[in-house]
Amino acid sequence: MRLDKESKVTDDEILTHHTLKRVQEGCRECKSKAFAYEAGVRQENGLKWFIILVNCGACGEAYEEIMEIRIDTNEPIKYEESE
Repeated sequence: MRLDKESKVTDDEILTHHTLKRVQEGCRECKSKAFAYEAGVRQENGLKWFIILVNCGACGEAYEEIMEIRIDTNEPIKYEESE
């Protein structure tokens, strides 16, 4: 990879990185690696939220975890006026 060119990480690459990290670390409650998960991107107010939903078969814990938040460069940020 050349550093003088602008490189852009894709949403899929971000999801893959964080999902593999969670699988290696295991469930945040019991550290078991026997869990089911769903991962995706939620877009809201000019932000991209990279989220994983975990359902652990070992301890029965189910939780949602924010893996990363980025500014969505394709959508303008909407600011609310304060009074």
